[in-house]
Amino acid sequence: MDRWKKEYSEIVVPENGRKKMEEAIMRAKESKKRAKRNRVFRYAGSAAAVFAILLILPNTSRTAAAAMQQIPVLGEFFKVVTIREYQVDEDRYQADVKVPEVVPEPAEGVTEETAEQAKETADAINFDIQKVTDELIEEFKSTMEEFEDGYGDILVDSKVLTDDERWFSLELVLYQGAGSGYERRRHYTIDKTTGKRAQLSEFFGEDYVETISEEVKTQMRKRMAEDENLTYWIDNEDIPEWNFTSISENQDFYINKDGKAVICFDEYEVAPGYMGCVEFVME
Repeated sequence: MDRWKKEYSEIVVPENGRKKMEEAIMRAKESKKRAKRNRVFRYAGSAAAVFAILLILPNTSRTAAAAMQQIPVLGEFFKVVTIREYQVDEDRYQADVKVPEVVPEPAEGVTEETAEQAKETADAINFDIQKVTDELIEEFKSTMEEFEDGYGDILVDSKVLTDDERWFSLELVLYQGAGSGYERRRHYTIDKTTGKRAQLSEFFGEDYVETISEEVKTQMRKRMAEDENLTYWIDNEDIPEWNFTSISENQDFYINKDGKAVICFDEYEVAPGYMGCVEFVME
């Protein structure tokens, strides 16, 4: 495994070359593809034991603190429910899809304006979730029909990452496998004080793209210097056009429990596939 990781880490794949990379991995790891699929769905099986409704309740100390400040306790502002499931369990094709929906339930004391904005934000998030999951399911169905002797896995799951007085952050996990696997994640963060979806510019100003990009590069170099097993696509003199240069204006991120922005990249986006989805906490 260590040898494979070392060889794999030397392969640089840009976003637009991901499919070619997956084909190469499939040929190199054909004997292991079933093992990887089984590992993924063991995870899916354990995830099925989680309640469909994920609600983080406020603790006593938070409630007391809010009462002392005479502000509403916003911990119950949102909940997540599973509104749709799609399951396939065959020899060659497996699917475990749980489509979440964000439901706003403003606490007492929240203004009507904030409550209306929260509903509008939740509706937009739910639309995006429905769109991306529908696309994944339809692609999976088409593959089953077209390639009866092929292999395919999909997994859709979600998790509440943060739910405190100020922030609500939801993570959507999208896994797609066909010999090799490809994982994406989407994050949705809502500011409970306004009901609006959080923006990176709120934390880092108008120059957030440049500011965050430089911090990500710094962290990439530091991590690789400290651990030779880590590889990011940066400072590659042989193929400089594949190097990470900048985040996008609509870069995926979430707010963690410490109130810090966490920049997120999908598998293959800024590093070899064995690194998985990678994150960088903005200090």
